Amino acid sequence: MRFNVELLLENDIFPKDKNRIILSLMKHNFNSYDKDYFAELYKETPNKIKSFTFALYMGSCKFLREEIVIAEKKIILNFSTYDMKDGIMFYNSFLKNKGLKYPIKNNSIKISKINLNREKTITENEAVYKTLSPISVREHFGDNKKTWYHSLSDVKGQEVFINNLKYQLKDKFGEERILDIEEIEFEVLGNKEVKVKNYGIEVLSNICMLKIKAKPYILDYLYKAGIGSQRSTGFGMVDLV
Repeated sequence: MRFNVELLLENDIFPKDKNRIILSLMKHNFNSYDKDYFAELYKETPNKIKSFTFALYMGSCKFLREEIVIAEKKIILNFSTYDMKDGIMFYNSFLKNKGLKYPIKNNSIKISKINLNREKTITENEAVYKTLSPISVREHFGDNKKTWYHSLSDVKGQEVFINNLKYQLKDKFGEERILDIEEIEFEVLGNKEVKVKNYGIEVLSNICMLKIKAKPYILDYLYKAGIGSQRSTGFGMVDLV
């Protein structure tokens, strides 16, 4: 399920750590609508892998050192999920909070409109994706205190990317689909490295186009759930080319 939500701002200054603010709004809405669902996502299982992602469109905006100037005082939140339950909870929780002001630092957000978007159908064993939000290729070691972010322009980054992708799919579909998962191939058709402020740090990420060969159900999952690391915090939302 895919939605777009029109968010109106009280003034034109928005924090540069934008994904953190939007995730905070989403958590607030989930918790206000269904506390059990909120706990299932964020409390019961630490670091639970989620099957949703989001991207932000801010129109004509200007990036400053710590802030973004959004002249239209409007953000479009694009949300996509593979799981029907997540889609229903997202829609209902945002509908419940429609028209209410959510305060943030020196500003506030108000939900104005919520629209359900038509999804595309994948029937072939190959798909080309373009990013709507940058793809994060993250590598952890040990207790996760050592973390590296990679570029898809590098061989090492591509190795980490495919390993992460297979782990993500095994978590979703289980070991019984291991043969399909191991067959996945990908090609980077073009990539631009960008740094995104996320929870106070600058994250190296990738605005790119990818060609992926896999079974249609796997390609459909990536289209709906997103690709790469940190998907549920606003990375890796894609569209089909």
